[in-house]
Amino acid sequence: MKIVPDKEITIVDFDSSLKSYEEYAKEELKLEETTIKNHKSVIRSFLTHSKGRINKETVKDYLDSNGSLTWKSKHLKALRKYNRNFLKLGRWIEEFRFEQASYKPKKDLPTDEQLVLFFNELPEQAQMIFLLLYNSGLRIGEILSLKLSDLEFEQNMIDATNVHKGRTKSSWYSFFTSQTAEWLQNYFENNGILELDEPIFSHSARSVQQAFKTTSEILGLDINPHLLRTVFTEKCRKAGIKDDYINAFCGRTSKTVLAKHYTDYSPNALREQYDTAEPFFILGG
Repeated sequence: MKIVPDKEITIVDFDSSLKSYEEYAKEELKLEETTIKNHKSVIRSFLTHSKGRINKETVKDYLDSNGSLTWKSKHLKALRKYNRNFLKLGRWIEEFRFEQASYKPKKDLPTDEQLVLFFNELPEQAQMIFLLLYNSGLRIGEILSLKLSDLEFEQNMIDATNVHKGRTKSSWYSFFTSQTAEWLQNYFENNGILELDEPIFSHSARSVQQAFKTTSEILGLDINPHLLRTVFTEKCRKAGIKDDYINAFCGRTSKTVLAKHYTDYSPNALREQYDTAEPFFILGG
């Protein structure tokens, strides 16, 4: 057994260390570009705060600088990869643990009427993104990565199996309603979107978030892309779909499990499940 002694070091050249970590995270950890970017932001913030000194005390002081458990958890994950995996300073950073708040869906999810009002107020491209988020349970990054070839209109299916190149997330198959299929086809036709291998949306995640924020302020609502994922989950539960299938739609099941039980999670099997929920996703229905 290899026992790595606890170490502490001082980083002098932040940029050089971050560049080396980026290469390591990409090649060895197989992390996604977005995750690496987030990690670099956290690490730079920590190094600035600690003046480059890395030990238990500086990590504790940094984590104590913010009272949010969500913030602590996010920053600790990045620091673990950097200190333990990349710098190989030992496993002392694993001693830092925070209780995770148990998942509770928002008590006041938007009503169907509010969702219709919100949809109607959005700009056209944001409307299409709203529909796919609302119908599928996929993440905003997954929707924005979709190409025309990922949409199959015979079953109104989204093939998101190749969206993630890293190991930290998974996505499988999800679907959209016949109502959304009609809107999407009109949108593609009116905007000349014909290339199968090009992303179908030009918006960045930030611009989508801003469109949702602006519309929320206009209407006095509080709706963001992530909330639509929660709405999707709750509507599927109302339709009586089991959590295993909901998790598969939302990409919360590992690809190993999905591949091992492919018969249960085949596109046809998932479409049968989605059929029971589709009426819940009709806007204005």
